[in-house]
Amino acid sequence: MKPIVVNFDTNYTANVIYTKIKEWIAENNRYPESVTRIDKENSQIKFSSFKKEAWKIRDNNYDYWNQMKYTFNVDIKDYKCRITFDTEEDRYKFWYNDDGTLKGRFKESEASFENTVNETLASLYKYIVTPQKPKTDDW
Repeated sequence: MKPIVVNFDTNYTANVIYTKIKEWIAENNRYPESVTRIDKENSQIKFSSFKKEAWKIRDNNYDYWNQMKYTFNVDIKDYKCRITFDTEEDRYKFWYNDDGTLKGRFKESEASFENTVNETLASLYKYIVTPQKPKTDDW
């Protein structure tokens, strides 16, 4: 997958984007320190993730789900960030013919794989742009 550049309005400095990504990682991982691979304040965060049911193969009218371990590398600048997806998995190469076309039996695999990546990207983006409600001491 190609890197994705996300542009924000001028309220989103590198520090704001960086802080929001760190908060999102903390909210979505039990041990955020263990999933963070690179942490350069206000310029780059690289983190790993795992999904138990990330992509599927449909066979005999049954969905066989497969897990996936993957990494997001986020390069941060004022008002934008570039997100690169990577995985060490090499089985995805077998989904395609020599000419680059998708093999028919992997149509749902590719779609579910892309859906997993897009869900993570959408969650991260939504977290960054959604204003946090102030915490009150409302007892």
